[in-house]
Amino acid sequence: MRARYFPVLVLFLVLILCSCGRSAFAGPVKLIAGTSLITDVLQDLCGGKAKILTLVQGSSCPGHEDVKTGDFVFASHADLIVFHAWQERMPQFTTMLKSIERPDLRKVLLTETGSWLVPDNQRVASRQAAAALEEAFPEKAGDVRARLAKRLARIDAAEAEAGKKLAPAKGRAVIAAQMQAEFVHWAGFRVLATFGRGEDMSARTLADILQAVKGQKVDGVVDNLQSGAKSGLPLALELGVPHVVLSNFPDSSPDVPDWFSLFSAGVSALAGL
Repeated sequence: MRARYFPVLVLFLVLILCSCGRSAFAGPVKLIAGTSLITDVLQDLCGGKAKILTLVQGSSCPGHEDVKTGDFVFASHADLIVFHAWQERMPQFTTMLKSIERPDLRKVLLTETGSWLVPDNQRVASRQAAAALEEAFPEKAGDVRARLAKRLARIDAAEAEAGKKLAPAKGRAVIAAQMQAEFVHWAGFRVLATFGRGEDMSARTLADILQAVKGQKVDGVVDNLQSGAKSGLPLALELGVPHVVLSNFPDSSPDVPDWFSLFSAGVSALAGL
């Protein structure tokens, strides 16, 4: 009797093992994200069921954070790595990829290079990330598409709400950090001048910016957290206008854990100028 049912039992166990192996997001799928912007999208599209290593944390400047020893260990067992296209030639990332010697590791470069705070750019990036997941885990393509649709609908709703908040501020003039200029322009502000990182703000640079806006009404100065939260403060003090600091990356502080909270915080800060 036992011999009769043994082949059936073996087949049953094989089917269970195969189904477990194909449940991409139910198990410990390991993904590597170039920044917290990518982590946010991947985690949302995976339903929070993926283990993700973020190489550049939200509060850091992408060009000034080194890869840690633990990152190499994680990468040696990762299933997929997703970078921004602009990270492709950064030494910390090229070094890691060479060191782990994983020719089988899937690598995807997201080509959206604009500010991901801008809803249109965020939609493009979300679609690109979804395509990467669908290709890597085709058995979960349906789940990814469903979550993408929900994410896009939430982006639409967030953009509509932002439009209402920003309407009274439309047309106001500001001086903005270069890394926030695109988002500030999207929000309806006139960007009279831009500035770079704090270490680049010499007395000469400050004087040139002040000269460029001389005789014009300036409603505020917008800084970028990752470039130096006080880079534009001397300009605000000199002009006697409000100074606000925006972040380009989610998880840069506890109150902005994802894109939606980050976007809302940026909109609220600008609406107050």
